[in-house]
Amino acid sequence: MMQTDVKYSRLTQSGWMVSGPCRVKGVGLRNAATGVGRVFLFDTDTTPVTATYAQSTTTVTVTKTAHGLNTGDTVSIGYSLDGSNHAATCGTYTITRTGADTFTITDPNSATVSASTACYYVTGNNRWMWVRGLADGDIYNNFELFPAEGIQAKQKVYAVISNIISTSVFYG
Repeated sequence: MMQTDVKYSRLTQSGWMVSGPCRVKGVGLRNAATGVGRVFLFDTDTTPVTATYAQSTTTVTVTKTAHGLNTGDTVSIGYSLDGSNHAATCGTYTITRTGADTFTITDPNSATVSASTACYYVTGNNRWMWVRGLADGDIYNNFELFPAEGIQAKQKVYAVISNIISTSVFYG
C-alpha cells in the first residue's frame, strides 16, 4: 500500500527540519558549485554541539571548550571530512573524559584524520541519524530513499548543512 501522508521540508542552512516525531522517508540535496558538501541529520530536541576532532588509529579526540561530559556518557556524533577527505565513523559512542575541553572515543575503524576537523554531537536520548557527502563539482540534485518505513525520529529532526545549496527531507 502506498503512503499518502508524506510531507516535505526544505532548508538552505543548518536548522530544524521537522518539529516532532516522524519517519524520514528520503533526503534530497544539491551541492554548491565547488567544494565537498555534507549533510548530517540528528534525531534531537537540542541543537547539536559544534566541536573539532582528530583521529589517530582508532582513537578519536574531540575538543570542545568546557564540554561538561564525564567518562561513561554517551554521545551521538557526526564527523566532517578533513582536507584529505578522511573522516571518523559517525555513530553513537561511550566517551572517556580526558580533560575539561577534551574527550576520546574508540572508533571501530583505524584512520588518520588531521586536527581541527569539525564534528557535531548530541548527548542523552538524542542521536545522530544519517550523513551524506557530495563530491566537489557534483551540482546535480541527489536523492536518497530509505527503504521500508524509513528512519524513525523519536523527537525532532535537525540538519547540519555544510557547503550544500539546499536540503529537503520527505517524512511521514
